[in-house]
Amino acid sequence: MEETFTCDTFRNSCDDLDAILSINRYNEQWKDDATWILTSSFVILTMQSGFGLLEIGASTAGNEVNTMLKNVADILFGALAFYCVGFGVAYGEPSNFFMGLGDFFPEGDEVAVESGILYARYLFQLSFAATSATIVSGCIAMRMRFIVYCIFAFYAVVIYSFVAHWVWAPGGWLGDLGFHDFAGGAAVHLHGAVNGFVAILFVGSRRGRFDGSRPESDFEESSPISMLFGLFMLWWGWIGFNCGSTFGIANDKWIVAARAGVNTLNASSAGGIVAMIYTAIRSGGKYVHPSDVVNGILGALVASSPTCATSHGYESLVIGAVGSLIANWVNNTLMKERLHLDDPVGAIGVHLGGGLWGCIAVGLFADASLPGAGIDNSGLFRGGGFELMGKQLIGIAAISAWSLLTMPPFFYIVGVLFSRDWKNPRLGLRHEYDKMDPNVHGCTEDPTDKINEMIRLALALRDQTHIGDKSRVGVLTGMTDVSGSYRHNLSTGNLSATAEEYADSKRQDTVLEEYDSGEISC
Repeated sequence: MEETFTCDTFRNSCDDLDAILSINRYNEQWKDDATWILTSSFVILTMQSGFGLLEIGASTAGNEVNTMLKNVADILFGALAFYCVGFGVAYGEPSNFFMGLGDFFPEGDEVAVESGILYARYLFQLSFAATSATIVSGCIAMRMRFIVYCIFAFYAVVIYSFVAHWVWAPGGWLGDLGFHDFAGGAAVHLHGAVNGFVAILFVGSRRGRFDGSRPESDFEESSPISMLFGLFMLWWGWIGFNCGSTFGIANDKWIVAARAGVNTLNASSAGGIVAMIYTAIRSGGKYVHPSDVVNGILGALVASSPTCATSHGYESLVIGAVGSLIANWVNNTLMKERLHLDDPVGAIGVHLGGGLWGCIAVGLFADASLPGAGIDNSGLFRGGGFELMGKQLIGIAAISAWSLLTMPPFFYIVGVLFSRDWKNPRLGLRHEYDKMDPNVHGCTEDPTDKINEMIRLALALRDQTHIGDKSRVGVLTGMTDVSGSYRHNLSTGNLSATAEEYADSKRQDTVLEEYDSGEISC
């Protein structure tokens, strides 16, 4: 029987067509958004290489493998923790104001688009969780047991997930309050830095760092070049970090992403210039020290993370400049000179100082009228009064308190577990050698490390040698000759001669030790 075409069937057909078109538009939107999210996730995860290179450069020689393996552990144990527990706590449904209660071991359902959204969100948020955990690696460089760090990498991601829920998940109490943290200045950086501060207190400083028993040269950065390479990887990774936090480019999200990118680069530009001026003044005009420049730029980038979507370009210059000054002041003056706390890479100044300032800057500079700003109130300097500032201060206090509440029990329990001494958990946390790589990971010592050690020792002996001590000068001359020949043969590729002179250097070391002990005389 032939169906009669009526107005009702026409309307039903139109409704079906609208539904199909709506689904297609929905799919197309999420295709674009997913491409942006996945690309940003990849860029953010490559920042792990930058963190590793930065820590290698700031550490003494012989700790390179240990540093990179800790960054590997951040991904291995962090990814496991986020899949099993973290994602469900942060974004699971059902949920309450404090945590998610579902979606543990997340799996996509039969609806393709919904499944894709879930996986894209999972990967992007995992990259944030891993970044928060790896901040602690630099704080305790060269002195934490590797197994303890692996356990920490798992635990840190679980603890971070609660903060992520409060700030970014629907129904999270800080987000509902009106606290604004666009790209993790507090949830990622401040939280990770307070964790690192607690770790420093429990693990302690490197031997001789502040008691004068070892010269300052023993703690100098082994490779400023490595630090600068790490800076560049982190710098460009930060674009993915901040711009990717729009979680897509559909509708007006691409406008916010573009604004965030410009503000991020503006902040880092101002921060780097201010850091150069700072380090030149600090050295009396003699040096532009690379570690100060690196930490100044990174401090500015951290400060830009909460603010980059809600501030104007010229304001981001101020935010970056102040973030740079805070990072270097905290690292050089507060941590080293006043508190005598050992933070080899300067993570506390960068992430705690920069994150704290960035959240406060939201309360000062935020402009709710900007397209896609996503806030209800403007900051103090935009006529919004103190309301937003109050919310920012509450968020800072809550996130810091969470770290201070959850980290000390972890380090105490794990320390006692490995030390079997409830009065001294530090024994179970520490594993300090002059070089972690050969002692912890079984890596063969690089012969060039021996060369550098010989040169350092020779220069130290030269400074200590009295003019009348002709015999010691003779021994010293032999050492410096061998060191110079070493470098020449390495540069020309004469490896056989280098091997022979390596044996000569061992004999020179023995002679020097015997001379100092009085067993021989020249």
